[in-house]
Amino acid sequence: MSLANAEFSLGAEDALLLFRDLEEYVVSLDRILSRLAAGADPAFLADYLVDRRVAARPARARGTAGDALEAVIGAEALEDIAAGVFRYSGP
Repeated sequence: MSLANAEFSLGAEDALLLFRDLEEYVVSLDRILSRLAAGADPAFLADYLVDRRVAARPARARGTAGDALEAVIGAEALEDIAAGVFRYSGP
């Protein structure tokens, strides 16, 4: 399946929410990882993840992007893509 020339629509409000969340995560996680590399207590990473709802917000973004993409490639293709991604499975 080639998506090279495929296009899909994402509303401006959805795109804004997605961009804001991604901007926060990229900048914040970069800073947090720098602090961890310098020997900081990793507890503040867990605090950030909980306080900023870092599990729920990407789930919303995935739903928004997934719905838009599914309209172009179909549910089965989207499920195949989802099945092929890395999933953390613990230590």
